[in-house]
Amino acid sequence: MILWQREVKIFGEKQIIKITPLILLVVLAIVLRIPNLFEPYWYGDEAIYLTLGEGIRQGLLLYRDIFDHKPPLIYLLAALSGSLFWFKFALLVSTCTSIVLFWRLANKLFDGNLNITLVASIVFTLLTTLPTLEGNIANSELFMLAPTIGAFFLLSDPKNVTVTRTFLAGLLFSVSFLYKIPGVFDFLAIVAFWVYVAKTRISFKRVLSYLGILALGLFIPIFISVVFFWLRGAAGPYLQAAGIININYISRWGSQASEGVGTGFLFRTIVFGGILGVLYLLKKYFSFKVLFLGLWLTFALFAALLSGRPYPHYLIQVVPPFSLMLGVLAFGKLKERFLPIPFLLILAGAVLFYNFSHYQVYPYYSNFLAFVLGQKTKEQYFQSFDRRIPRIYALSEMLISRTAQADRIFIWGTAPEVYALSRRLPPVQYVTSFHIGDFGTGEEILKGLSHNKPKYIVIMPEETRILPGFQAFLAENYLYVENIDGAQVWKLRWF
Repeated sequence: MILWQREVKIFGEKQIIKITPLILLVVLAIVLRIPNLFEPYWYGDEAIYLTLGEGIRQGLLLYRDIFDHKPPLIYLLAALSGSLFWFKFALLVSTCTSIVLFWRLANKLFDGNLNITLVASIVFTLLTTLPTLEGNIANSELFMLAPTIGAFFLLSDPKNVTVTRTFLAGLLFSVSFLYKIPGVFDFLAIVAFWVYVAKTRISFKRVLSYLGILALGLFIPIFISVVFFWLRGAAGPYLQAAGIININYISRWGSQASEGVGTGFLFRTIVFGGILGVLYLLKKYFSFKVLFLGLWLTFALFAALLSGRPYPHYLIQVVPPFSLMLGVLAFGKLKERFLPIPFLLILAGAVLFYNFSHYQVYPYYSNFLAFVLGQKTKEQYFQSFDRRIPRIYALSEMLISRTAQADRIFIWGTAPEVYALSRRLPPVQYVTSFHIGDFGTGEEILKGLSHNKPKYIVIMPEETRILPGFQAFLAENYLYVENIDGAQVWKLRWF
């Protein structure tokens, strides 16, 4: 559908400029993301990604020399970005790519039905861009969207699947997985769909052969990543951090978040298996398109609920099938229009049961507009994100002025924004006190501090954890120099 077109001359040659709904959606996403580019360093996860990215830029090896527990791609992207602005810009590019791929997927799934495609794409664009589900934050869930949707686009019609398309889809699923492990559940959704439609839409023998090709595409990049770390003597830390620790992390949080509901993760697994079983028994009552979307939403929702924690960005993984189902509900054929309702009710029930939070949209954009119009100073605008911002920037400026980039600093507390903004790194693996508490030991940290004494140590006022032996080490080797908005700054005696 073309809304407007005009013939113009570009470099002396006549070109036709066309305006379509897809172009307008991409422009809308760009406009909505402009405020993202002006956000301060305030969000912990982004700061952790950028700190590990800076570690990579300075020659440190992920998981061995500097630690977090996600797969490597988000840190590599942060390293390539180098700063929050370019990290957010990469998110803008990724978002626009995912919108284009989503439009093409919706258009292909529903045979060019513009109404379904338009409704689904509008919902998708808004939910992945607005702050409601933390669409303004450069998290793995948003970067996973483009490769995942691209893979589904290649595989959405079982009759037209080829060896090449299947292998490429596997590679794309692997990219998604290497951003965040729950991405594998999108891969499992297509596996389940092929199994469900075997003998009716595609032969079982063909299903098995293509599953092998798909799995090959999935595992090759993962295998390459393991070999990369193995050659550098860090395969163990890599597999432990991105695999075992993630499983323990999920199970620990899952049992806490679901106290009183069976055993938490086990309860969700039983419900998930029950839904898949019922769907298999009733599959003949669903159209292939709704069956595909139902399986996708079910697997994506289970991935979002793995830990049982109600962080809104976890729901980003559910947005693509949810948006497509809304399109079917609004403009689908009569025989399939109401089939998405059970899945949408399950999703609504899960969101309410686990009490997922959300962020308000109007204050975010009105705050930015007030800043642009000069009604708020830069300091007021920054502080509206978090009251800690003045301290974070003051500490960063102090550290930049008094240390070289190669110098090490240590922050006892949770303030990865200071590391990211100052581009200074800790002398130990961990960048927050909760990393130390969850994954390290006091003895390990004190050994690292003693072996490579940081030039400055900063103690954050909110920190309540106790690091055994830390105060004695501090008194013996450091001088207290100043207090910056409650944060204690200590300087190495011989520096």
